[in-house]
Amino acid sequence: MSFIQQINLANIDLNLLVVFDALMSERQVTRAGERLGLSQPATSNALARLRKLTHDDLFVRTNAGLQPTPLAIALAEQIQPALQQIQTALSPEQNFDPTTSDRLFTIGMTDYVEFTVLPRLLEKLEQVAPNIKIQIRSGDRQHLLSLLDAGEVDLICGLFPEQIAWHEAQFLFQERYVCVCRQDHPLIGDSLSLENYIANAHLLVSIQEDMIGRVDKLLAEKNLSRHIAISIPHFLVAPSILARTNLIATLAQRVAQAFADSQNLKVLPCPLPIKGFSVFMRWHRSTRDRAAHTWLRGIITEVAIKI
Repeated sequence: MSFIQQINLANIDLNLLVVFDALMSERQVTRAGERLGLSQPATSNALARLRKLTHDDLFVRTNAGLQPTPLAIALAEQIQPALQQIQTALSPEQNFDPTTSDRLFTIGMTDYVEFTVLPRLLEKLEQVAPNIKIQIRSGDRQHLLSLLDAGEVDLICGLFPEQIAWHEAQFLFQERYVCVCRQDHPLIGDSLSLENYIANAHLLVSIQEDMIGRVDKLLAEKNLSRHIAISIPHFLVAPSILARTNLIATLAQRVAQAFADSQNLKVLPCPLPIKGFSVFMRWHRSTRDRAAHTWLRGIITEVAIKI
């Protein structure tokens, strides 16, 4: 930003940038202070100094907490990756030997990736790095991106269409959608027409916790609609519901196939041209050449090839 170009860094307290980063993450003065080990007055004082430095309010109080101004959002795009790089530079990595290391890796994953990747990943780690520990942080796409920028996870796996300059990414695998219902569904046989598809009641898995999915947008283009009887935020409960009702659902194929036998489910091609999705691994550029991170990314890539 222009004000950064005009000031002399020797004349400011760079700790203010750490406070700014905490306020962006917590959106509340007291919580930001607790995160940094500062009192509420000290954090408020730091915010006042930041406002004076930038000639901007930076954060506006609302019922939902502190909301960043446009300038604060723009600053965060530069400050967060800079702080991450500084933290990495000041924490030099020791020689990494996966066969003996007991290092803890923290990985951000959506629940779908947890289901598809984690079992194979842990199986592989038992063979090549038995003392390595894994902590999983979960959440939606934006939450995982925030964790990565805050340095709270080593890498993240999921659906990330955003292009962010300080991130790097690796394609893991492609997924497609199928239709799922119980084997003895009274209205659905061995094939599913579009007419039959919209005639039945649906279960929707919606991370956004709403009642509209990508299928509904495709149907709307054809001036069609479907009846969604229930919307759930997590896919793991879907197979059990489908096994005990006459609902149908449009699910990721790997999920459907995993539960088809145990839940007595029927898996059918979708009668709509719904696009699948690509699963990526993403990490901060500052960790590109760190031995432990490079090894972990290689293991996850190796595992994903077999999914």
